[in-house]
Amino acid sequence: MKSNYERVTNLNQNKKLILYVSTTITLLLTINEKYEIAKNNVFLLDYVPVIVALNLILIVTYLALDFRATYIYSKAERNRTLQYLDNSFDTNFAGKKLENYFTQDKLNPGFFKLSINCFENTFHTFNITREMQPLAYLKAGIVIIIFVFSAAVGDKGIVRSLIEAILPITLLQDAAKLSFFTSRLETLFENFKSFFTNIKNSDFDKREPEAMRYVIEYETTLAWASIPLDSNIFLSKRDQLTVDWEELKLEYNINKN
Repeated sequence: MKSNYERVTNLNQNKKLILYVSTTITLLLTINEKYEIAKNNVFLLDYVPVIVALNLILIVTYLALDFRATYIYSKAERNRTLQYLDNSFDTNFAGKKLENYFTQDKLNPGFFKLSINCFENTFHTFNITREMQPLAYLKAGIVIIIFVFSAAVGDKGIVRSLIEAILPITLLQDAAKLSFFTSRLETLFENFKSFFTNIKNSDFDKREPEAMRYVIEYETTLAWASIPLDSNIFLSKRDQLTVDWEELKLEYNINKN
């Protein structure tokens, strides 16, 4: 049985396919309208309205898949939060504990372990989202250029123009959200580094409220963005990030309570 994260990955792959097909159709329709290719071929002329309708259906389907992916991702994140608490406090809220996810198994359950786990989450999420940004901007840029070209030289009605505008606007919004998401994670990552530098020679118990503040900031930031991490980037960077994280643990002396 597929996990919710795997279901989200499949939905996003389908969205990507629809995006490529719809963008290609939009470009071809615009070229046809500019150079009146179909008018010189009766066979093609009969199919143009069908292709236009198909493209609009694809765009609506893209939005439906996007909504579905966001919904399933939110469910997966709720379960992840429970597993995160289970690992930190040795509880069993989720019913199934995470295996080989966090690297603080030797730490005693409690707020200290919770904050370390959140530090690790922040470190990995920030580095992965940073790698996701170039592709997000590239996709948005290409689709926006094609849409602007289509809007400038095409001959179509207002309804079709508005529907075709949905994809570039959505991609631009996603790219901007990813940028803000990465920026907030970077700030939080720096806050965690500063926090663990300051408690090297002090009592953690007196700083628990500050640690909880950062934990809450991380979870609320994830909930606000609702952006799944790119699994391909995660797999390609996993080994190096694991090494880097172990070095951070040594640097901030967080291998023990």
